Amino acid sequence: MNSRPSILILSWLLALGSFGLVSCEPDKVCHQELQATMQVILSADSVTLEGDTISYVQWDSVAFMGVGNNVVLKGKSLKAMPLELRPDTTITQYLVQYHGQIDTLFIEHTPRIQYISMACGCAIFHTISYAWSSDPRVDSVSIINANVESYAQDNLCIHMHE
Repeated sequence: MNSRPSILILSWLLALGSFGLVSCEPDKVCHQELQATMQVILSADSVTLEGDTISYVQWDSVAFMGVGNNVVLKGKSLKAMPLELRPDTTITQYLVQYHGQIDTLFIEHTPRIQYISMACGCAIFHTISYAWSSDPRVDSVSIINANVESYAQDNLCIHMHE
């Protein structure tokens, strides 16, 4: 009886089995961004002394300060401002300093826990239901995309008339 083919088959099965064990190990590294930030954009216009209307879609200089948390974000020449929504409440507020005036931006939202994977665990995403501003220069705050998730997308637009 020739034992050579059975040894080759046994070696092949052992190699295949060890391959299977290696490929079934759980992923220990999370490859996904879990931070969910809301993108706020601007749509504004201003009237010159000559009566001409100038439209613009970026902040020349703006500061957002979180109410109830220590978030302070500042920027110049920005088309979008990434802001976090609080996971412990359903209303997040930001003080907005723009062109020498301070405004309060209110965002009503529902936090929701989203399972990502064994390696990543869970993330807190949000659904925006309403947003408004205390500044009389702000015509409205519109919701572009109510779902705040882990990838960058425009969520709110502040419509301002100066």
